[in-house]
Formats: sequence, structure tokens, C-alpha cells
Amino acid sequence: MGAGAAQTNREVEFKFRVPEDFQVPDFSQGSNEVVAEPERMMSATYFDTTDATLLRWGITMRKRTGGSDDGWHLKIPAFGEVGIPGASVRDELLSADPGEFPPADFISTVAALLRDAELVPLARVETKRLPFTVFKKGEAMVEVVDDHVQVFQGNMLVDSFREIEVELLSHGSAKLARKIVAELRGLGAQTSSVSKAAAGFGSIAGRQPDVPILPVPKRSALPCDLIRWAITQQVRSVVTAEVTSHATGSATKLERELGNLSELLQALSVFLEPTENAEILSEISWLRAELTSPSVFDAQREAALRAVEFVQDPLDRHEARDAISSFFARKGLSAQSSAVAAQRSDRYLYLFSDLMDFARVPPVTDSAYIPQKFWKAIPADSQLLIAQLFSPVFPKKASKLLEQHPMKTTSASDSRNSVAAHSALRSVAADPETDKAAAFALGIALGCT
Repeated sequence: MGAGAAQTNREVEFKFRVPEDFQVPDFSQGSNEVVAEPERMMSATYFDTTDATLLRWGITMRKRTGGSDDGWHLKIPAFGEVGIPGASVRDELLSADPGEFPPADFISTVAALLRDAELVPLARVETKRLPFTVFKKGEAMVEVVDDHVQVFQGNMLVDSFREIEVELLSHGSAKLARKIVAELRGLGAQTSSVSKAAAGFGSIAGRQPDVPILPVPKRSALPCDLIRWAITQQVRSVVTAEVTSHATGSATKLERELGNLSELLQALSVFLEPTENAEILSEISWLRAELTSPSVFDAQREAALRAVEFVQDPLDRHEARDAISSFFARKGLSAQSSAVAAQRSDRYLYLFSDLMDFARVPPVTDSAYIPQKFWKAIPADSQLLIAQLFSPVFPKKASKLLEQHPMKTTSASDSRNSVAAHSALRSVAADPETDKAAAFALGIALGCT
């Protein structure tokens, strides 16, 4: 991996805190083979904002030396992923950038969370690591590391402890990992989900993230409390999808969560200030259009290509295909460039900042503070959506409505991608760069479909 280049790994591991005199068991049972590796002395500096914005979202950014993967590490929880019970599932971005400050691609990955705040070194972690690998039939399955850790804030030692990590190294290692984990727990190892550096951040590490995790309200709660809970839940889904989109390279989930938020805000519009709600809905609509435009053009191209298969003359069919491919190659490239530019724009970052503010203090009308039956205020055509989103609050009502009227599985983006072949063919035929022979062939195709 060259300097500045980054790669992404999916990390699945268990973490345990153990006393200093803890005896690590021998895992070389049956066909298992345990290979010890040399002891390592590692030093890591953790970067965050002064109020630990990243850590409060479960994200860590560090520069580490002395390990097998020296360089910059950005670890992001795989939000919403279902893994092995008790395991931490994270996407880890690795960069060999030799600089003393976080790499630009790391900063852009978390830019929506930072909200212009500066990243600074907040804690230093010194670790003596004793690693070993468990093999089964010659395949490396699980890595177990025994860490003796010291945490510093500046030059002051603020914590020291011993931690054991069990990391899965292959897709088929879950069963072996569970056995190792069960054995460690049986010997008194305590499950831990806390970052090694957390003690170095001080009390701010225990605060809620910028969009807090709220308890499920009672069904008798005021509409304003129900609304804040629901919007907070959905905005958290949007924000986490935004962060993970950089790690996965796909904005599909982000677009879907934005669509869900848009539907929620429209359903709750009776309780929200019209101007502020309309502004945020408009910005969501802009971003969704930018994110989906490449896939929309792909769908249009496929529809047009299917349509020209009805043309009988092979030459006409060939010219029509070439014209379609050329037209949509240009359009697709333009759409992709526009989507990338949108995600790097100030407008994009302002939208996520506004969404987080919107979630913390939703702009509700006075009627949201009046005790009333929440369901009666929701328009009939929105009650099914509300039933789905509010099912933890109104389980019986939601179950009844969903049984009567099951939710459609077709997503908003699916319906936006559907396109009539005639429309796609006409667009290609009308393009100034389409030559006359191809336009003639497209005219024939239009007559055939």
C-alpha cells in the first residue's frame, strides 16, 4: 500500500478486560494449531474534536506505529449490520500516509459529523501486545492478542489495564471464535466495547452523540415528544448511512434513508412549521436527485436498449444501439461527476448540519404541545407509514394497520428509476450529437415499440 493510499477492511472482533494476573488458556485443542508471534510495542495517537464528536458516534481515528499495519486507522461501526452476538463489527480504513495530520480522505469521510470543527490529538495509547494466531487445518482462523495498555492525556498517565481481543480472520471462523470467547468468559473475562483511548478523552467520552439516542416514548406522550423521537431515530439512520457510504463506496443506503426521512416529515407536516419543513424537504429532494441520477440514467439506457431489439433490420438495430450507448455514456459520466461534486459541496455539509439541528429541536407548531390523540391528527394516507415507523410506541395499532394494508416493498428509488422506453429513445434521437442515420434508426424503433 503506497503512501496516501487507503484500503478498507471489515473487522469483526470481541474485546475483554481482564485482571493483570489473568492466565490466557491454551487454545491448541483438537486440530487447532497456535502460532505465537513476536511481542510488539505500539504507540497510537488518537485524533478527535475537542468535544469528542467522533468517539461519541463510536468512531476512532488514530496514527499508530509499532504494529503490523503502521499508519493511519479510521474505524467506523458497521451501523445496522447484524454480526455475531457480542462482537464489534467495524469498517476499518487504513492509510500509510506518513503525515502528522489526518489524511484528507479520512477527513472527508467524517466531514458531515465534524461540522467545521478541527481534529486535534486528544489521547496517546502505549500498548505491549502479545499476539498469536489459531490455525485450523492450516488456515489462519482467529487472532488473539493480549494487550497491556497505558493511556495518556498529554504526558499524564490516566489509565492502565489489560485487554484481550479475539478477531475473526476468515468467513468460516465464527464457530471457533465462539468457543474461544466462551472459554474466556468462563474464566472471568469481562466483555468490553470501550475504545482503548476513551479514558484519555475525559468525561466528554460518555456524552451522547450530536443526534442523541432517545428512549422509546410512552404512547400517551405529547405529540412533540413522539415527533422528536421519530425524527431523531430517522436522522441518526441518515447520518450513519452517510458515514458508511464513504467506507463502502455506495450511496444506495443513504438515498433510501433520505427517502424514509422525507416521507416521515411529510407525514408529520401537520405538526411541523411549514416553512422550515419545506426548506429541509427541498434540500433532501435535491440530494436524492443527485445521488440517484447515475442509476436513473442506467435504467433509461437499459429500457432504450431493450426497445431497439424489436427493430427488424440488423443495421438499423446496430446504429440505434451505438447511438444509445454513446448518449448515455455521456449522460452517465456527467451524472456521476455531478453526484461526486454534490457530496463535496458546502451545500451537502450544510444539509447534514441542518438535519442534526432539526432532529435535536424539531420545529413543531403549538399544537404539538397540546395533549391529544396522535393518530387522529395524522392524515389517512400517511397512517400506514406512521404505523411502521412508530411500531415500538404503538405496537397493537401498528400491527392492526399493517395486517390490513401491508407496506409495499418497492422503494422510492425503484419507482424513480422506472422509465418508458419511448421517452428514452426520443431523448437520444433529439440529441444534437446523434447523427442522422442513427436518428432515423431510432425513429424506426419508436414506431416498433
